[in-house]
Amino acid sequence: MRYGVCTGDPAGVATAAKLGFDYVEAGFAKFAEAGEDLAVFRKALAEYQIPCESANCFIPGSLKITGPDVDPKALAAYIGKGMYNAAATGLKTVVFGSGGARQIPAGFPYDQAIRQIITFLRDIVEPVAAKYDITVVVEPLCDCNVIRSVREGAAIAAAADAGHVRLLGDLFHMAKMGDTHEDILAVGAMLRHAHIAEPTKRVFPAPGDGFDYKPFLQALEAVGCPRCSVEAGTKDFNTDAAAAIAVLKG
Repeated sequence: MRYGVCTGDPAGVATAAKLGFDYVEAGFAKFAEAGEDLAVFRKALAEYQIPCESANCFIPGSLKITGPDVDPKALAAYIGKGMYNAAATGLKTVVFGSGGARQIPAGFPYDQAIRQIITFLRDIVEPVAAKYDITVVVEPLCDCNVIRSVREGAAIAAAADAGHVRLLGDLFHMAKMGDTHEDILAVGAMLRHAHIAEPTKRVFPAPGDGFDYKPFLQALEAVGCPRCSVEAGTKDFNTDAAAAIAVLKG
């Protein structure tokens, strides 16, 4: 399994490469907006010889996936531009968390929202993901009102019946929902990406922080998950990233 860290700035890229991370994970907006920031980011990847293999924060909250205000054409345009630039940068995976975009509005029928999400994944995401051979992974979120557990996420991904739609397991959200490594083993090969953080404070994992990461990491290995990214808060990226890689590769 390859280990990455979430960062989108050149200094973070340099640190990740120096510490021995296998890749970095950036925000999808970097690719969808495709401003000067993207050129600077690509230059840093080349300079420090580390790939960007994944992106998170797929859809902004301003583009709705559920509810009465869904605009399929706007979603398709945003995704198309972003996937084109993501593929040109070498990405393999895009994370569909996007809680603000998929949050079901108050009073809106739950079953209808589920159908909207499945339609979004099958009819809007899959054709573009297939074109660029990028896997989009559904991320269960404890702080969203839909797709909250690993098994629910697996069911949604399966219902989309799309070759490039799979599942992510995030240790922080799993812990909040009561999911364990047993849930990862239960969904098996559907799980194709992961996020890790110290699950009580959502900070970078560190030696001696009192949490046993082995069951989670061993379960990822057992189901053949190809990548796991550190996604957590930090006040000192360099120091915390060094501690995290020591945990992951130790």
